[in-house]
Amino acid sequence: MTRPGFRERFVMPVLVVFLVMASSWLVYNLSWRLDNVALHRVLASFSGTLLFLSVEFGGLLVYPMAYFRGATWKERILASLINPFLWATKECIRLSISFSLLECFYYYLNPLNAWLLLSVTAEMALAELMCRGRRRRRGEDVRVLHPTAVAVLLVSLSLVVSLYAWGEGENVYVIFLEGYRVFFGPGTGVQVSM
Repeated sequence: MTRPGFRERFVMPVLVVFLVMASSWLVYNLSWRLDNVALHRVLASFSGTLLFLSVEFGGLLVYPMAYFRGATWKERILASLINPFLWATKECIRLSISFSLLECFYYYLNPLNAWLLLSVTAEMALAELMCRGRRRRRGEDVRVLHPTAVAVLLVSLSLVVSLYAWGEGENVYVIFLEGYRVFFGPGTGVQVSM
């Protein structure tokens, strides 16, 4: 049996999630133009939820699709990270209206992107274990609980939970803002006295 081509094993899994992500983003952003308020709310709620699910949990679909189509572990990791990276890049581009290019690049370090990266990493490790389990059920002699996948899953989940639990994420955001001030100054110059 020959290994599928790059398009089949890499591009197609990424494209499936990208199309869901892009179409739900488009519907979400255009639904406000509707005169029917009820229809607007339904479309915005549905497409916004679908957008969130495709960005946050798309790796749980991309990774196994790439895995069973013969992608290498590097290809599976890259394929799983492309859509979240595109979403984060879209957000950085939106900031370019008001901020410099360097400030937009700094925005990649914001806590939401950090949590997204950590959770997608956990999803890839979980997907690896699930794929190995499926192969084991098919009768293949494969180790399901691979030490690297288990370690990555535990570390990334621990970081997601602990970064949020530490002040409900506010402390991480304050560190992000302090970094911004160090590199780019206080911002608008407006100071709030307490």
